[in-house]
Amino acid sequence: MDGIIGGSQADRENTLAGPQVDPARYAIDIVSLSKRFKRATAARSGYTTLKTSLVNCFTHQQHQTAVYTTAIKDLTLRIPQGLSVGIIGRNGSGKSTLLKLITGIYKPDIGTVKVNGRVAALIELGAGFHPDFSGRENLHLGGVLHGLSRKQINDRFEEIVRFAELEDVIDDPVRTYSSGMFMRLGFSLAIHTDPDVLLIDEVLAVGDAAFVTKCQARIADLRKQGKTLLLVSHDLGAIERWSDEALWLQAGEVWDRGDPRRVIDHYREFVEKGEEAELFEKERRPKPVETVPAEAESVSVPGAEPEQGRWGSREIEISAVRICGADGTERLLLRPEDRVRIEIEYLRRESVSEAVFGIGISRTDGVLIHGSNTDIEKLSLPPLSPKGTVIYEIDRLGLLDGHYLLDVAVHRSDGYAYDYHKGALKFAVRSALKQVGVCVPSHRWIFE
Repeated sequence: MDGIIGGSQADRENTLAGPQVDPARYAIDIVSLSKRFKRATAARSGYTTLKTSLVNCFTHQQHQTAVYTTAIKDLTLRIPQGLSVGIIGRNGSGKSTLLKLITGIYKPDIGTVKVNGRVAALIELGAGFHPDFSGRENLHLGGVLHGLSRKQINDRFEEIVRFAELEDVIDDPVRTYSSGMFMRLGFSLAIHTDPDVLLIDEVLAVGDAAFVTKCQARIADLRKQGKTLLLVSHDLGAIERWSDEALWLQAGEVWDRGDPRRVIDHYREFVEKGEEAELFEKERRPKPVETVPAEAESVSVPGAEPEQGRWGSREIEISAVRICGADGTERLLLRPEDRVRIEIEYLRRESVSEAVFGIGISRTDGVLIHGSNTDIEKLSLPPLSPKGTVIYEIDRLGLLDGHYLLDVAVHRSDGYAYDYHKGALKFAVRSALKQVGVCVPSHRWIFE
């Protein structure tokens, strides 16, 4: 893929490290890091009873096939102090594993990980809290695990409780806390440990909107103090907002790093190409066939295929349907601002006195978005050739992010169907804007 970091290991190290920095000034210094996990799958052979299972355990006859999953592969990453780096990538790309290697939860198979300064890891908030201990007791226990002295815990205790908004329940067992209260306690403890390096893994949404805003303000304050931030999130907007640089992980390797806007656009392009390829693959699969009832066989029309969601006499048959972009390339993943062409190829098998071509666009939940045909729009069709194409052009698609179905049809003006193809194509629309509703009309904001 164009733009993916490649070359020798030395080249990759230089690219990732950026300008030459004194190693002592790296907040996080990772060199040639690799980590894999072993999965043991017991081979199943024939009928198994409790007796045979016990015999196999003692006679070592239980067959296992060792399967390894590589989470991080030969990764070199050096982050200078005070830099905020956002990590993006699909599920299973190694993002959370990388954070756990940095914190020491996991040990590397190969390579080294060095962290300069105190680390606060917002990965699994409240990890280590005992459910039968009170919030007060758990804060003292958790503070020790974070490396704080007894005096430091006592000095910061009231501030931690006040930030978590748990003054009334701090002496209750944490098993009586709601999940939001539990997370708030863990978050408040972590950010009050005076960290030099802050690791965040999808935990910014803890509590209600007011508390989230307070958390974000605290993190922004830590950034202003020159703390190093490593943020993992699927919220690309948050990555762009909070990061000085973005890092794209794919199958445990760095595929791109640099300006957040550029890396995010590169990542979106990759994801959308994969999604579009999946949509095309689904469209190429054979359509399910509907069984025609025996009593209906005597009235079936010759040539009519009993396909699910498709019916008609087929005097005129729709032979192909395509959604194309402005350049004529077939597309199944579009953007709201795209110019779109819906191309309907037909075969006229018999002479007909009239024909109406129509299209319909609906959301996958059944909400009809748009429908029209040549009869509604009072168009006079030219005589149909035995084979031809009808094109429906949309200057601006205007649909919001989501999945949609395209219906196409050719029929008489009285509704008699020649060929009606419901759900002829499934397509998706992707937008970076989180607008709500169904469509986005062409618009502008004006301040007078």
